[in-house]
Amino acid sequence: MNILVCVKQIVNPDKIEYDSTTKTIKRSLQHLMNNPADLNALEFALKLKDIYPDSQIYTLSMGSLECREKIKELVELGVDDAILLSDKRLAGSDASSTAYALSFAIKTLGRFDLILCGEHSLDGETSIVPPQIAQYLGICHIASVVDINPKDEGTLEVVKKIENVMAKFEVKLPVLLSVKKDSNLVRFPKLSFMIRAHSYEPKVLTLDDLKDIDVKKVGLEGSKTAVDGFEEEMMESTSCKIYEQASASEIECLADIILKLI
Repeated sequence: MNILVCVKQIVNPDKIEYDSTTKTIKRSLQHLMNNPADLNALEFALKLKDIYPDSQIYTLSMGSLECREKIKELVELGVDDAILLSDKRLAGSDASSTAYALSFAIKTLGRFDLILCGEHSLDGETSIVPPQIAQYLGICHIASVVDINPKDEGTLEVVKKIENVMAKFEVKLPVLLSVKKDSNLVRFPKLSFMIRAHSYEPKVLTLDDLKDIDVKKVGLEGSKTAVDGFEEEMMESTSCKIYEQASASEIECLADIILKLI
């Protein structure tokens, strides 16, 4: 099974700064991290490889060359090969342009049985890149996935969560699944993989490597949406009250209040 996982390198949400001129996020190497939901998607790929050791796991990222150091962390987890799509003409791409460029990169890389993505990135929160990639590729897409298990040859059992309801599907490959954040526990790196990652260099593609792509549809100029402005939300201060030696009835009363709030 050939599995591709799309992994975005984002700015740590606690360190995000915005460029008021370009209305984009300022990105610096020291604050980059791999998007958490994408790591949950990668964990499902590694789980499938545990079952089918002959599987090959690839990752695809899009960003500046500075992302290569964070991509090495994916190799430490067990990725076979990592690809970075990097081109200055992609700068400022919105979600739609990003999906368009990634879909052409996937077509260039070859056929994959399974494509996995995190459901959303912490810095964008649009959740529209995975379904748009699937649409460009002409394959089925299931969102909000929380579990993946092999069924029969060429078929997966997929569980998605809708509010507090779990829905189970059987889906034939190829398929693109977008995985909910915290749907599994991401494993720790292995020493052998860490040694390999030390000297590993991701393969870098540019737009010139992507056959038939229309470069007018990517980047800031090719984007269909644009950020109109930024406004910082002022958070209200809250106070904490500690109850000591509360009676059973008081604890029960507080529990009822908390349950009504969640």
